[in-house]
Amino acid sequence: MKKMTVRLSADIFDYCRSYGQVIERFEVISLFNMVDDMHSEVCKFTIREGIPVDQIQCNYVSNLIVLQHKGREYTCLARGTFSDDITRFLRTYGSKFEHPIVFQDDCLTFNMVGTPEDFHTFVTDAAEKGWGLEILSVCDYNPQVDGIFGILTPKQKDILLESYRQGYFDHPRRINAGELAEKMGMHKSTLLEHIHKAEKRLIGHILEQVA
Repeated sequence: MKKMTVRLSADIFDYCRSYGQVIERFEVISLFNMVDDMHSEVCKFTIREGIPVDQIQCNYVSNLIVLQHKGREYTCLARGTFSDDITRFLRTYGSKFEHPIVFQDDCLTFNMVGTPEDFHTFVTDAAEKGWGLEILSVCDYNPQVDGIFGILTPKQKDILLESYRQGYFDHPRRINAGELAEKMGMHKSTLLEHIHKAEKRLIGHILEQVA
């Protein structure tokens, strides 16, 4: 199996256009739960500056329950009805989606898991329908490995992988934190903070699985 990360023009969906008026970034944390055209998902979003929180609902969301929020960032349980266009899209391709699914800067970014034949069909359809498809990456898919990395932020994952490649975790180390930070264009304290948070998340995740 392979995993393909893609980006589409979000304005092809009424659902995204409605949200784009009030939200800077929208991320589906859980996978979609669909019955007919009804949906429910846990999502995280950043509301646009100056937009009242009661305007975060759109035509396709009937119930939005705020689970937690900090500043303009909200984590919510959303329920509602999809627009016809996104319902057709999900019925055709949704079974191959893997979170996170992110709407930002008028683009929709998500992962698809499948065979090269599945990807070829999707790419062909995207070209025919003018979806503005951009393929960001294609790699081997290992559910166990991908599941572990899924608990990290993209920044934590990138820093952890680069630290490993550069020999930061070797004994003795092939590179120290200061040298690594300089290579990655960041302050040493920032680098160490990302590494320590990533390590804590990974260790916590592993311990939860064996507890």
